[in-house]
Amino acid sequence: MRKEFTSDLKQTFFNHKKKNHIHLDMVYFINGTDKNDKELQHMTDRVVTFAMKQPSWGQPRPMQWVPLELQISNIRMQNVYIITKDDLRNVNKLNNDLALTGPQLDDFLLFQHSLGKLMHYNIRGLDNFIIIHPPVLVNILRSFVTDEMFFPNEGCLESILKTLTETGKIYKTDLLKLWERNEYMLNDAIKEFVIELLVYLNILIIPETYRYNRFTAELFIVPSMIKTIKPSNFIDFENQREKTICLKYVLSQQSIPSSLAYTIIGTTLNVWPLKEKENMSCIYHKAAILNVVDDNELRLWIEDDMIELYITNQTSIFAISPDILASIQECLTRNLESTLEFYYKSFGGQFKHSKLAELFSMKVGIPCGNSVCYISLEKAKTVDSWKCENNEEHSTSSLLNWIFNRVTDPCKPECKGKTNKELGILPSDKHLVRVGKYFEYDSFEDLIIRLGMKKLTLQNIEDRYHNFGRGGIKSIALIQWRESKLAAKEKPTLKSLSDAMVTMESDNHLMCQRVAAHKEESPLQSINEKDNHADD
Repeated sequence: MRKEFTSDLKQTFFNHKKKNHIHLDMVYFINGTDKNDKELQHMTDRVVTFAMKQPSWGQPRPMQWVPLELQISNIRMQNVYIITKDDLRNVNKLNNDLALTGPQLDDFLLFQHSLGKLMHYNIRGLDNFIIIHPPVLVNILRSFVTDEMFFPNEGCLESILKTLTETGKIYKTDLLKLWERNEYMLNDAIKEFVIELLVYLNILIIPETYRYNRFTAELFIVPSMIKTIKPSNFIDFENQREKTICLKYVLSQQSIPSSLAYTIIGTTLNVWPLKEKENMSCIYHKAAILNVVDDNELRLWIEDDMIELYITNQTSIFAISPDILASIQECLTRNLESTLEFYYKSFGGQFKHSKLAELFSMKVGIPCGNSVCYISLEKAKTVDSWKCENNEEHSTSSLLNWIFNRVTDPCKPECKGKTNKELGILPSDKHLVRVGKYFEYDSFEDLIIRLGMKKLTLQNIEDRYHNFGRGGIKSIALIQWRESKLAAKEKPTLKSLSDAMVTMESDNHLMCQRVAAHKEESPLQSINEKDNHADD
């Protein structure tokens, strides 16, 4: 039986990319009811052998760490698995001459975290707690990320999990009900920390509706629990063919791990709201439909080694702002890069950021018949058109809107700058994206503070949206500035932005390109902009 099982395993993983890391000749049949089972001992010995081959094995460590390591081990033996950093500081003080200083304690926590012996994130909101027994997080996750066969028999709790499976949503009050009997979370402070940690890890997703006040969030989305398959009309080629533009990421590995797929969808939900249809959110297993600005819908679909995006405008493909397209692409590209980097580093060893470009490629395309015709982004930059497999000629003009045109023409000598009337309108998302794109990050910090945003608010945005890179953070910060002004019954205008920019660089023409950008779009887009301004 052992030989047959081993043979089947080898056949199954014959073409697996990481087959050299899988020890298929080591199969153990464990009797979980026999504590003296010899197979269990054989497996334990083999695991120890592998552990001794790890780079961290035998690595010298400061003698000062030993007392604290022993104290943490004693705390674990008392079935206490999550402690505060103040608790650890107090324990550390008991070591007298061997007590670690503040910086030494931080180094200790960082090293122990890298070994997986504990979990500590030196990030505002998470740095006050330490998980000294990491497997406890798995047990916490099992309370709501689980299969239906493991649902509790209690009617109320079972109902909560069934609703989560059907909708992908869970209320904070229901989550706390699931945790009422959890022996690892002894008080409300620990529960709030765990929620913040799960949000940081993109396991719990705060809907976009809470984006500007995330600490009041009473509802979370859990992408990994959604079982609903996307509908057959997820892409309506018949009615949306002339209104849709497409982007595809192709990963170098054979398939996208589920955890990576859920992270990509989760971080996307942080930025754009889900579309609601017949009182149901349009989120499915590894797919979602989101609302973007100006009657644009974003469809995201992950399958095998591909991530596909479809942007559809209710009117025409020419009404899709190039700035919005490029911002979405940059945001998702940065999200994918940071997720892949985290994923590959989790296997251990070093990972060079410069190698990210080798992990995926990008293609752009448009619907053709009942499918999408794609061309590589690099090739699209070099040709005006291409002939697809259906023998149709497609222009690359609109497809290049997926990337920013970073070259702007200077104002003509006769330009007097924008009038107060032109600058008196409410800035759209497009305006804000272009303003953020203009500034390097250090200069942008100066701008946002001149606009009245507190530095702490910007730091909170940086922490929350770190996956989207500095470009995404700049856009989100400016949008939050606009929304906070509106909430305070003030009217933020382009002139507010212009005045702040002028005080920094003393150039009255800085807003010309930011505002004129819309006139460079299609005639239809210009009409839409005039209608919007009239409403203001």
